[in-house]
Amino acid sequence: MRAHAQELVALAAEHGIHDLRFASPGRLLGRVDPDRDALDMAEFAVAAGHLLGAEVSLLSDAVLSKPNVSADLLNARSL
Repeated sequence: MRAHAQELVALAAEHGIHDLRFASPGRLLGRVDPDRDALDMAEFAVAAGHLLGAEVSLLSDAVLSKPNVSADLLNARSL
């Protein structure tokens, strides 16, 4: 993912997703614009998967407020 960081950030912005962060292989965390929805997140995940040649899951920052959040999400680093 790091090799394609700039492309992923640009792709995310097209889908209203900002502050994209790497959590673990295949898992990204980002802030989703309030006027966007789960479809935008899913479309980004599919496009990112095509770019990387591997399945990608995008989780919104809202997941951080849930109990028992995994450490990889809490420690996600900016791309």
